[in-house]
Formats: sequence, C-alpha cells, structure tokens
Amino acid sequence: MSTGRLWTVDGISDALPHPELRATFLREVSFTDVDALPRLLRHWVGFVQKFEAERPRVEGLRSLVDADGSLPPTRTAGFVEVSADELRGAAGRGGRGLA
Repeated sequence: MSTGRLWTVDGISDALPHPELRATFLREVSFTDVDALPRLLRHWVGFVQKFEAERPRVEGLRSLVDADGSLPPTRTAGFVEVSADELRGAAGRGGRGLA
C-alpha cells in the first residue's frame, strides 16, 4: 500500500467504481476480525490500484467504440486472475459472479 497515497477506509470506498462494490467492501470491513483487517484492506487497495491503472486503456477503447462503433480487431483481452476461493464464493451468491 505504499503508493504515496494515504489510504483510509473512506478513501478506498470512494475509489471503488460501483455502489455494489462499495457495499461489499464496507460489509467485509465491518464483519472481518480486527487481526485480519490489514490483509483485507491491502486486498481492496490492490483492487483499486489495478482498476485505476487500467482506466486509460478502457477509456481509449471506449473512445474507439464511440468513434467507430466497434472495437479494433487487434484488441486483446487480458486474463483476469481469480482464485478458486473467489469462484466458490461467487457461486454462492446466486450465480451473479464476481464484482
């Protein structure tokens, strides 16, 4: 979490791009054992940092779609890293998948 940015619970929540993610984050923080909070907070800070790092690429793709109506044929998707535990957890939420 040493990016030079001061991370707080409120700051992490504000940086999350969707209300459902914010609710999930706040619920996890509220119900997590105090000893496990540092690991949980590092996980969410990492999520926000990855999301923000990809924002320019996503905005560039959005601009291409707005201009041409489709993605360029050379566009490639990156892999999404999901653990087995995350997949099992997502399956238990009514099949809606991960956030």
